[in-house]
Amino acid sequence: MTPASPAIMTPDTAAGERPDRHVPSGCERNCAMGDTITLLSQPWAFLIVREIFFGARRFSDFVRTLEIPRATLSTSLTKLVEDGLIETESHAEGSSWKTYALSESGRELFPIYLGFMRFGDDWLAQGVPPLALFHHDCRSWFSPRIVWAETGERVDPRHMAVRLEANYWRAKSRQEPRRRRIVKAQGHMGVRACSMERLLSIVGDRWTFLILREMFHGNHTFQDFLENLQIASNILAQRLQFLTEAGMVARPAGGGAGYAVTAMGLEIYGPMILMKTWGDRWLMPGARPTMHFLDKADGTPRTPEVVCSACGQPPLPARTGYREGEAGTFEG
Repeated sequence: MTPASPAIMTPDTAAGERPDRHVPSGCERNCAMGDTITLLSQPWAFLIVREIFFGARRFSDFVRTLEIPRATLSTSLTKLVEDGLIETESHAEGSSWKTYALSESGRELFPIYLGFMRFGDDWLAQGVPPLALFHHDCRSWFSPRIVWAETGERVDPRHMAVRLEANYWRAKSRQEPRRRRIVKAQGHMGVRACSMERLLSIVGDRWTFLILREMFHGNHTFQDFLENLQIASNILAQRLQFLTEAGMVARPAGGGAGYAVTAMGLEIYGPMILMKTWGDRWLMPGARPTMHFLDKADGTPRTPEVVCSACGQPPLPARTGYREGEAGTFEG
């Protein structure tokens, strides 16, 4: 693939230094996208929430479909409840048996999951995508499309600008605890046929997501990433190697310095800005978003959404069914 570098310049600084590129000393981005990434990159969080979308309700459901150790699952479920993404209900008064369901904020993660599935189907699936989606509202099989709600046009970072609020920078928080990557060999986790695992095998941790985010802010050199993220150099080198081997970033032709986002890497922009939109609503309640998306041509605001490829309407979790593989059965 030919490397392509996204241009996301604010209209008033198109000819000068971008204000969102270099993080001031002692600060970090007050970024809903980053906060959402931190929340969802907790071990197993992505896949546990996905299983609830697919109908998992009991502890044994997660054990069976994810092949996850019971102690690990118990810890992960407890953390997701504490974070407000899932809720529990006892089977009977005094019973220790529980069922799990998504909270309102958890249900609103659905567009993000559809976006990641679409990316995995387009770029990482070998042959026919492993999971087919059915939209009950229009009675059609569909592919999720990430578009701008105002125009219906496909999201493309090369045509976008950003506007920053005065509170875009905040004092740097404490260092996040180290988290190991949990994806097994060949991106396989559990028994579910879904291309999301293949994507998580590349970007299955917080640092990899944040490196990609920095590239969409115009940073492309090892030193930029090192200074803006305050990441250990060995971890940074490893994550850049993952991204390069996967084809999401590349070294410029002719041996130039830095890294460039490839055509494949550009496509992760849509799912990532969906994480920002979710974080603006649920992690910064009552606060004005610190960054806004604008059309580069005329400066008008833009809001991302996921729509059904058949009817153009946003699919809801309760109105979406699926079929796994050729021999799979339809689930509503």
